[in-house]
Amino acid sequence: MNKERLGSFIGACRREEGLTQRELAERLHVTDKAVSKWERGLSYPDVTLLEPLASALGLGVEELMACRRQAAESGEEDPMKNLLTISGESLQRERRRSWGRLAAMLVLLAVTGAVIAWNVLHVTEMRCQELVLKETVNGVNYLYLQEGDHLLKLRCEGDVDFDSIVVKTEYGEGLVYDLECRWNRLTYEGTVIACTANGMISIGSEMNQIGSAMGLDYNPETGDALFGYDDAAFQYKYIYPNPDGDGFLYTYNFWRGDGETWNAELLLTVRDCRAFAVADWDGDGVTELLVRTRWKEKPYMVYDCVDGSITESWLDALEPEFAELLLTLEEQDALLQEQLRREGVDSEEEDVEVVRGSAL
Repeated sequence: MNKERLGSFIGACRREEGLTQRELAERLHVTDKAVSKWERGLSYPDVTLLEPLASALGLGVEELMACRRQAAESGEEDPMKNLLTISGESLQRERRRSWGRLAAMLVLLAVTGAVIAWNVLHVTEMRCQELVLKETVNGVNYLYLQEGDHLLKLRCEGDVDFDSIVVKTEYGEGLVYDLECRWNRLTYEGTVIACTANGMISIGSEMNQIGSAMGLDYNPETGDALFGYDDAAFQYKYIYPNPDGDGFLYTYNFWRGDGETWNAELLLTVRDCRAFAVADWDGDGVTELLVRTRWKEKPYMVYDCVDGSITESWLDALEPEFAELLLTLEEQDALLQEQLRREGVDSEEEDVEVVRGSAL
């Protein structure tokens, strides 16, 4: 059975019953456009409408399927076969609708997941915190804050007055700022659009003060102990376990002596570092102070004295010969143990060769 024959039969029966397409549609709770498509042979009625459609046209379902009011004669179309044809097309139509709904649902889930992931990764917040570092790279200003065991790198935007921001006072305390920022939890980078000093000073973490001091050794290469001074010393101010579980962190005071007292002038305070060393890093004949920080993102600092003022430079990397000077005690011990292990293996191999030679 084709759609055109069924459509013509439905139209003829409708007219015999004195019904318009709209009236027939209202009885079946469908649109008149659907009835029009049936009668023009563009589509089959849904299988669930066959019984109410036949009733509205004064027919039995078998007569509707046979497209004639009498019982089917020999050679006429089988009503059951026609019913299966319509049922098959209705099933295919329903499958297409189901796939369409599934695709729409998958798209919605994907969009929802992307939105959730974006909100989870990107944080917009107000912070009240001291700054660790400020720097300018290729004309772009950045502020660094502590976020757990990482440095949060924020690009300055909006009305941030970068030049007026002071990271530490002359005595080494950190100034506290109110910041409005947005950053990524995965990259620890973001932007800051407001940064205002709130008048508070950070007193740091809870530490144990130990207070001992030692003189810095004379540097034979440069002829000074530190920053051009012959008499210099460092003082253990605080020591406490590294929050990330790797060794200890130290806070040191560095002093200039005057020949009579070792602490005649406080040169600087270095907070929360893993190790320090003194060396002529830039080759200018004057000793600089090299520092190993606690931060993975900015692992090194170099302090220099230029025209009587101490400068501070944060570095992403350091030359190997200087980086070796900043190994922690734990790292030095591990390196020594590894060297001894290798030398022990080499010695055993040599002993084996000697035994083999004697046997020959």
